[in-house]
Amino acid sequence: MNQITMAEALAVRAAINRLMNQLISERMNNSSTIIEKGETAEYPSRSVDVITEELEVVAADYRKLDLLMAISNTTQTIPWNGTDITIMEAIELAKQIRSDIGQLAHLGARKKLERQSSRGSGDGAVTLFNVALYDPEAYQTQARKKEREVTKLSSLIEHANHSAMISFDASKYME
Repeated sequence: MNQITMAEALAVRAAINRLMNQLISERMNNSSTIIEKGETAEYPSRSVDVITEELEVVAADYRKLDLLMAISNTTQTIPWNGTDITIMEAIELAKQIRSDIGQLAHLGARKKLERQSSRGSGDGAVTLFNVALYDPEAYQTQARKKEREVTKLSSLIEHANHSAMISFDASKYME
């Protein structure tokens, strides 16, 4: 059986998904036609049955490839913070870090003390301030550090995807 890298598998899975969507659309387009009474329907070159059979084969390939990719992602590991973690865990960790970066950057962009508004008028007016209960600069620094961290993690995942091999015949979907 042919071997492809995980990086190739990602591209092949996307191509198979596009093909499935095209076949679904083609099947719907070829499923009926509008004619006037007494006319004979013109049949498309590919019948709904033929398209359905092809779609079933392509969908089975998609499921098989998806399973092989999941197995690879749960067995292949990369070194991270002094230990080995699976690619699946690394992908989830990268998502979590990216999510955290957004919030840290937002907190880091705030001012330590910011005038909000005034309440009341005249001599009884009170000025309100929004006071950060943390050090915004520290959070900005932390966001930058995590950005470098997730870039490194993504690079390790990418490298692993180019070296991990999967047994899958992709000849129908790529040359």
